[in-house]
Amino acid sequence: MTAATVCQPADTAVIDVLAIGGERVPLIRIDGATTDPQALVDFACNAVAFAPVADNLYPGWRAPMPLDYVRAMVARLDPLVRRVYGIGQARLVRAECFFSIVATPAAALVPLQTVPHIDTSDPLHFATVHYLCPAHFGGTGFFRQLSTGFETISPDREAAWDRARDAALATHRSRGYPSERTADHVRVAAVPAAFDRLILYRSNALHAGIIDPSVDHPADPRTGRLTATMFIAYRRATAPPA
Repeated sequence: MTAATVCQPADTAVIDVLAIGGERVPLIRIDGATTDPQALVDFACNAVAFAPVADNLYPGWRAPMPLDYVRAMVARLDPLVRRVYGIGQARLVRAECFFSIVATPAAALVPLQTVPHIDTSDPLHFATVHYLCPAHFGGTGFFRQLSTGFETISPDREAAWDRARDAALATHRSRGYPSERTADHVRVAAVPAAFDRLILYRSNALHAGIIDPSVDHPADPRTGRLTATMFIAYRRATAPPA
């Protein structure tokens, strides 16, 4: 079986749009996202090399996704993104994707890994999580920062969010993964994991993986919390010169 056939989106997928949190931000949920998700797991086990993440705060291991998956998913998701988020004629400029496996013990997390985060404050940047693991590994939670009331971090909110987060980290000494209520945050929505479920949301939503410290998290794509994580970036179309 080739990577191209493994990565084809399923025509029978069930697509829902959820409004999450007090800000009612849209989230796209797709169940049955691919035609053969187990083959995609097999691809991760046999065809790629995982390595610890050293250049960002992801708490585990990553490996490149096959380009066929990226192309197929972007082609499938782009019309949905444009319709659900009303981004008009914005130009798609970049998509990057990784196999990801959570593998860092809760006690080994650095402080910034113990609170919800954003990927960027850019409202034209989107993230997907495609669960390729059993449901017991946990899904994704979305949060409100209590001291500011923010659930999404736009560029004009970023400085206030930074200050409030740093103040909370200075007084809360949690060493675990973010929970329902942690360090000046409360969870306002949770999307459970399900095998072959994909979710898409704006990258500026405060979020964190729902990671149960009582569950073993091996760095093994066949038995661990395997996901495909993709980031899709757009840029506003500029008006042609007069």
